[in-house]
Amino acid sequence: MEFISLIFRLGVILAIFSFIWGILKFGIVLLRGGIPMSYPAGLAMKTLQYLLIADVAIIFCTNNPNGNLATSITTGLILLMYFIGKVQNMQFKAMMSIQIQGRALTEGPKPQMGLEFGIVVLAMAAFGFLLWKPEFAVNAISNWFYKSIVDIENTPIFGFIFKIVGFFFTIGMLMRMVNALGVIFSGRAFGRNEDDTNERQNRNNERRDNHFDDYEEVE
Repeated sequence: MEFISLIFRLGVILAIFSFIWGILKFGIVLLRGGIPMSYPAGLAMKTLQYLLIADVAIIFCTNNPNGNLATSITTGLILLMYFIGKVQNMQFKAMMSIQIQGRALTEGPKPQMGLEFGIVVLAMAAFGFLLWKPEFAVNAISNWFYKSIVDIENTPIFGFIFKIVGFFFTIGMLMRMVNALGVIFSGRAFGRNEDDTNERQNRNNERRDNHFDDYEEVE
């Protein structure tokens, strides 16, 4: 029960953080006269965003009255799945855009998956370092984000809305974990390919169908 409660609370925090970050990005675009940021600038903003999420998550673990090392490690694993899910969603949207257009993307820079996953690795490395040295997580920016998140969470209307988002986040995260366990127990995570297995079975069936003994009558 505490595990589900942890996922739910993190879902609320991440949803509110994304809301605040979206407002800040919209303000930056307005200051630029509506001109969207280039891919390198967007990548730099995303790096800052992920690092701040890792920082805020450490503050959340520090302020959690039931928190311990196991809770912090679990928080890190949930964050990792969250980051990977965002990269996979971006990759899926890019693929769907290509299929709908019937050609390669030309209206914007293609996302570099190596760089995107590199940001995830950097954010998780920062989370691990701050978990080891939590005193470095305390700064004016991360404290402002965390205080703003808590204030919005305690607001009657907005808090209720983001708690609904946190509920769906919990469901989605649990489904991902179940799917991951299914992949592990099915053997696909260790190199077993279900298609290869079916192909071998089909070849064996063909050999049995084509094979006949000497006493069989051949028409």
